[in-house]
Amino acid sequence: MNLGLLLSPSDSLEKQLRTGQLERFVKYYLRPYSRKFDQVYLFTYKDFGRKFPLPSKIILVPKLNFIPGYLYQLLLPFLHFKIIKKISVFRVFQSPGGLPALISKIFFHKPYVVTYGYDYVRFAQIEQQPFLAKIFSLVVPLVLRQADKIIITFKNSLRHYSTVTVHNGVDPRVFKPGKIPREKYLVLSVGRLVNQKNFEWLIKTISLSRFKDKISLVIIGLGPLHDNLISLSRKLGVNLTIKPNVAHTQLVEWYQKAAVFVLCSRIEGQVKVLLEALSSGTACLTTAFIGNMIEDKVTGMIAVNSRQFASLLDRLLSDQSLREKLGRESRKMIIKNFDLKKLVQREIKLLLSC
Repeated sequence: MNLGLLLSPSDSLEKQLRTGQLERFVKYYLRPYSRKFDQVYLFTYKDFGRKFPLPSKIILVPKLNFIPGYLYQLLLPFLHFKIIKKISVFRVFQSPGGLPALISKIFFHKPYVVTYGYDYVRFAQIEQQPFLAKIFSLVVPLVLRQADKIIITFKNSLRHYSTVTVHNGVDPRVFKPGKIPREKYLVLSVGRLVNQKNFEWLIKTISLSRFKDKISLVIIGLGPLHDNLISLSRKLGVNLTIKPNVAHTQLVEWYQKAAVFVLCSRIEGQVKVLLEALSSGTACLTTAFIGNMIEDKVTGMIAVNSRQFASLLDRLLSDQSLREKLGRESRKMIIKNFDLKKLVQREIKLLLSC
């Protein structure tokens, strides 16, 4: 059997390399796929003329440079019809990237499995992209309706469809507690510097903390709000350091030395950085979002407003035994339910069944 992989629109190996995610993608997805399928065709939205260290059975099919990305989604099955005919099943990583699979099913009768990870329309609205929100509202239901299998990462994330739950995962053998003491007032967050991640709210909330003058807030990520966040932190007297994206495995050191990991997104699915922090035994404090895997006061803390967030942060920073207890329980949960290697094998069985 041959597998076709469709990344999200605009995603590429070049982008994953830049954001530190390529190593994870190759190790935990491409290598297992290559062991179970005869050939794996990887369709990306850039990468023309580039070479990457990929497993031998992985064949990169990059986008031609002169074709705009969204037009390419429509043309992809016809530009590469010789390859499409060889493919037994498609794996679509996120629903907005499923248009080529949908067209391939209509014209070439190819089955596909697609992930619905979060509310894509709402995400585009938060990022003030109304045209993109409209496109998602039209494309995503069509892709879901024709899919042979729909993967959801958390229950009740999609109604009126037949779904299979396969969680996002993390490798607990890599993301594990460290041996050195944590830095008492180091507060860590990881994510793109965009409206969805709500970092301006986080900075304002930390300014309410009674430990404000001691907290060292580190955000790892890139994005258009970088200068705004720096300016706001200076205005409010919050000690903020923004670091560019680091390689996936290098994040481990940050999770291991942070006293608290915080996530304050306006909307999320089952977010991978939170899984990594939980697996590393880091005490986690988050806002309430639909894909949150934390059990409040058992494997982490969940706040409903800025005052409560600041209060819970103060409690965590002042109570080492509570942080350690939450860290132990969160790691148990990850090992039991979110082991990435086991989850990818479940996904492969699902693909083979199609």
